[in-house]
Amino acid sequence: MKKLYVAAAFLIVSIALCVYEQYTVNTSYKEATIIINSAIENVEKEDYDGATENCKKLNEYWTERQKYMAPIIDHGALDDASMTINNLEDLAKNESDSLADELITAKNQVKAIYENQKITFGNVF
Repeated sequence: MKKLYVAAAFLIVSIALCVYEQYTVNTSYKEATIIINSAIENVEKEDYDGATENCKKLNEYWTERQKYMAPIIDHGALDDASMTINNLEDLAKNESDSLADELITAKNQVKAIYENQKITFGNVF
């Protein structure tokens, strides 16, 4: 009977970790996308001060969320997105022409993380 309790406990822990992972990745994706879209709008309006503020906000948010996502998702994809996001603030401060492209790259990298972590038949097996 003890084996059944241990198995049930492992099952509960596994389900809780899966729910936590999905919630963390989903909320991180949504919030990061909102901030990136705001920064893209600022760049289109040539408001580089607003873009700098949004890039700083994104970097702080991503740094905070990264410590929760690192144990549960692929480090390669997470590191690529983190490096891109870390460079955005400097590009915005320098009013770089490549800022819009880098924002789109960051948005795509965050979306790739989200897509790779969704519960699908292919991701489970």
